[in-house]
Amino acid sequence: MERISKYQVGTMIILFEIGSTPLFELGIKAQRDAWLAVLFAILFGLALVLLFLAIQSREPELNLTQMLTRYWGPFVGKLTAVLYTLLFVYEAMRNVRDFGDLTVMTFLSRSPISLIMGVLLFLSVFAIYKGIDNLFRVSEFMVIGVLFFYLLLAVMIFISGIVHFEQLLPMFENGVLPVVTLAATNTVFFPFGQMVLFLMFWSCLKPKQGMIGATFGAYLVSSTVILLSNIMNLAVLGVHYTSISTVPLLQNIQLIQIARVLERFDAFVVMLFYAGIFIRATLWYLGAVIAMGDIFNTDYRKLILPVGFVIYAAAFLEPDWPYHIFLGHFVAYTLMVNPLFYAILPMLLYVVMLMRRNLNHNSMEDGEGKINRTSDS
Repeated sequence: MERISKYQVGTMIILFEIGSTPLFELGIKAQRDAWLAVLFAILFGLALVLLFLAIQSREPELNLTQMLTRYWGPFVGKLTAVLYTLLFVYEAMRNVRDFGDLTVMTFLSRSPISLIMGVLLFLSVFAIYKGIDNLFRVSEFMVIGVLFFYLLLAVMIFISGIVHFEQLLPMFENGVLPVVTLAATNTVFFPFGQMVLFLMFWSCLKPKQGMIGATFGAYLVSSTVILLSNIMNLAVLGVHYTSISTVPLLQNIQLIQIARVLERFDAFVVMLFYAGIFIRATLWYLGAVIAMGDIFNTDYRKLILPVGFVIYAAAFLEPDWPYHIFLGHFVAYTLMVNPLFYAILPMLLYVVMLMRRNLNHNSMEDGEGKINRTSDS
């Protein structure tokens, strides 16, 4: 089995959670309270992370699809595993499309999107072929650059004098309940609920000690970056422009001007997006092939190219960026995919785990009681 360290798990969680998240203004339905919706979502997401860790702690050597088969049986368990595989493929496709659309909108407007998405998928295929341990090792180096540049951009925004925190006021203009409801039913699932993907990778962690600490530390760091990004967008652009902007953070950075010399940091932001999208697309892709390998009881490397072809072909089903956004919301919340796969099914799995443990414990006690009665007689 391929092995990864707790530090590699932590750095990969940071990259995955930040990923392409700054492309969007989370919780914008709450208007100027969007950052508060994100703050509540971070807290609710922490509960989901606790759930995922509790599931993994019950079966440290198994991944999600293996646990589903073990506890839900060969039919229901494998059927659910297939559905999770389709979800992973879908999320990988969305990130590949994110990469293509972002590149066309920013740098290479005349380049064919098919070529751009093909380049990303080629890099993902190469990374997955190299193995889980090598992919996670890359995160150790990438995370330093990503966090440094996000910190640098935050400093530049403050120095440029374009931050107006009064645009965040008044807080809870329409009350607390709408913000909390939005956070619990919408904002929490992207990206915080998507941590369910790491149930495919935590079993590779050697040694197991430190998994919880590394996960919580990484969650804290990534959540802080996401929250600050949302606050910056609102404080610089205001609610109206943030809500209608295609990529709020990019428009935010374009306003930076220091001493009429330091400006045009667009390239830094786009490179950060590229790094994040690559990590997210590759991890979803990797999760899909590992899950499919478990379902068909074969080496996941044999499935890399077929699954990659499906991801690439599916990315062309979305004609443009507005449809991409619409489809994401429709699948996630109208079809209830996000609540189902990121919260409800994991909770059901954990309940079954607890019930099976109690049944086994009771049966062991009954067996010991029968042995004692036999020996007494």
